[in-house]
Amino acid sequence: MLSFLRLIRLPNLLILAFTGYMLRWALLKPVLALKRADLDYSLLDTQITELDFFLLILSMVMIAAAGYIINDYFDVRIDEVNRPASNVIDRGIKRRVAMGAHMVINFIGAGLGIYLSWKYNQFRPGTFIYITAPALLWFYSTNLKRQLLIGNIVIALLSGLVPLLIMLFELPAIYYAFPDLVSARLLDLSDVFMVAKFYALFAFLISLIREIIKDTEDYEGDMKYGCRTLPIVAGISSSKYVIIGLTMILAGILGWLQWLQFLSQDWMSFGYFTVLLQIPLIYLIYRVYTAVTKNDWWFSSLLVKLIMVSGISFLFVYSSSLN
Repeated sequence: MLSFLRLIRLPNLLILAFTGYMLRWALLKPVLALKRADLDYSLLDTQITELDFFLLILSMVMIAAAGYIINDYFDVRIDEVNRPASNVIDRGIKRRVAMGAHMVINFIGAGLGIYLSWKYNQFRPGTFIYITAPALLWFYSTNLKRQLLIGNIVIALLSGLVPLLIMLFELPAIYYAFPDLVSARLLDLSDVFMVAKFYALFAFLISLIREIIKDTEDYEGDMKYGCRTLPIVAGISSSKYVIIGLTMILAGILGWLQWLQFLSQDWMSFGYFTVLLQIPLIYLIYRVYTAVTKNDWWFSSLLVKLIMVSGISFLFVYSSSLN
C-alpha cells in the first residue's frame, strides 16, 4: 500500500483536490453569497451537488494518478539512475500490476468525467478533455517527456486546465438554473472566471518552472538514456536562465496584481503576496542560480511546490476580503 501511494504521488493528488475545493468553497460560494445579498435572491448558489463535485475532483485525481503510474512504468531504467530509492516498479509493485492499475484507474476517472459532462450539459467539451488528457499523459510518458520542452509544456497546460475545468462545470450550471437573472443581466460571474483564469496562468507557469527544474535534477539519468530535455540540449547554465526568466515573469504578473491591491488598499492581500509569494520567488531565483548538486535542485523543486500551495491558499484571504 505504501509503495502504491508513492507510485501515485499522493501529496500531488492532495494538492490537486485542495485546488478544486478552494475554487468552489473559497472563491465561487463567497462571490455568490455576495451577489445574493445584493440581489436578495436566496436560492442563488452552486448547482453541482456535493457528491457530484466530489466525483468531479475524484475523476481528475484518478486521471492524474494514472498518469503518474504510466510515467513510472516507462521510466523504470531512468529512475534507477535518477532516484533509485523512490522507484517502486519491479520492487514493491510488479510491472503488470502497475499497467493494470493504470488502465482501471484511467477508465474509471474518464468514465466519471464523461458521465458528469453529460449530466451537466457539457458533454462535448467535457468528453474531449477526458479523452484527450489521458492520451496526452500516455504520449508524454512514452515520447513527449524526452523531447525539448514539449513534454514540459504539455504537463503545464494540463495543470493550468484544472481551474478552468472546475469553472466549465460550475458556471454554466448556475446560469442554466437562473435564466431570468441572466436575461435581466443581474447575474454576471465574469469576475469569478477572471480569477480562475489567473489561477490557470499561475498553475501553468509554476508547473512549467517545476518541470524544467525536475529535468535539471534528472540530468544524469536522462542523458544516459538519450532524452533531449532542455538541460541536455541547451546545458544546465542556459536552463537556469530559462527558469529564472519564467520566475521573473510570474513575479511580474503577481506584482501587477499587487499594484491593483495597493490602489484598492487591500493590505491583507498585498502582505500575503509579498511574504508568501514574492519573497519565496526571489529566494527560488537565488537557489536556482547557485544550484550545483542534485540536492540543490531537489530543494528548488520542493520550494516551487510550497509556492504553489501558497498561491492556492490565497483564496482564504480572498474570501475573507469579500466578507
